[in-house]
Amino acid sequence: MLVTDLDGTLLCRKSKVSARNLEAIRRLQDAGVEVVPATGRSLPECSGVLDTINHEGHAITAGGSLVHDARDGSVVIRRTLPPEVVRGVARILAEHGHLAHLLQDHTAAGIDYVMVGDQPFDPATEWWFAHLPVKYRRIASISEHHADEHTVRVGTIALGYVLGPVAAAVEREFGDRVAAQHWSALTAEQAIGSETHLLETFGRDVNKWTAIEALCEQYGIDPAETVAVGDGLNDLEMVRHAGLGIAMENADPRIAAVAGARAGHHDRDGFADAADLVLRLNG
Repeated sequence: MLVTDLDGTLLCRKSKVSARNLEAIRRLQDAGVEVVPATGRSLPECSGVLDTINHEGHAITAGGSLVHDARDGSVVIRRTLPPEVVRGVARILAEHGHLAHLLQDHTAAGIDYVMVGDQPFDPATEWWFAHLPVKYRRIASISEHHADEHTVRVGTIALGYVLGPVAAAVEREFGDRVAAQHWSALTAEQAIGSETHLLETFGRDVNKWTAIEALCEQYGIDPAETVAVGDGLNDLEMVRHAGLGIAMENADPRIAAVAGARAGHHDRDGFADAADLVLRLNG
């Protein structure tokens, strides 16, 4: 099984799959390698990419909190946040002056995001909602939200230097129950290192790697026979624990530090370099 991140990995700076990367996916599949996308995006947010690569298997979405059957969009694995954690993290974000972005399991909730607060959207959020097929609902206070059982991630978007104290406050109150991280956002015209950061809060053991482990059990694949390709902080666990972790040339230094191999830049068909390496190793 080869698991690949999307933004900053399979996709170029303009969120496109190059012809060489697309051909690399076909060669992997022809060689008997199960290719699984793993992204921080929700399924609607990555549906265009999955259509481009004609993906018909499983897809790990929302940073590992959801696994879908891409053929019909159904959820096969779902890991939500406890309602009291959703409310508490939203409260902390409000106290620091930020909108809370509550990512929903859209198959159950009927929408993708509940946006909590009266603040205007960050420019990156406006761009995201304008360019992707997502549905959202705005409410002024978390007390107006009555479907916490559908929330898989709570986060916000702001300048990176602002989010450090917010992440620390979340860790102080819920550190034994959640994993909170903030890292640079990637839009179609931005690269790793951009000033705009995402703050993301998941259940403590929710990440792409634990989703991969669950899929390996379903497929009957030894986790040691997995390859993980990524660039961002939400790829850390899967790159560290896969049988072979591959970091992109543009990867966060923390990802490169735990990788067993490197691939080229995502704007220069780096995913295809990773595929070539895997096919050579696979004989």
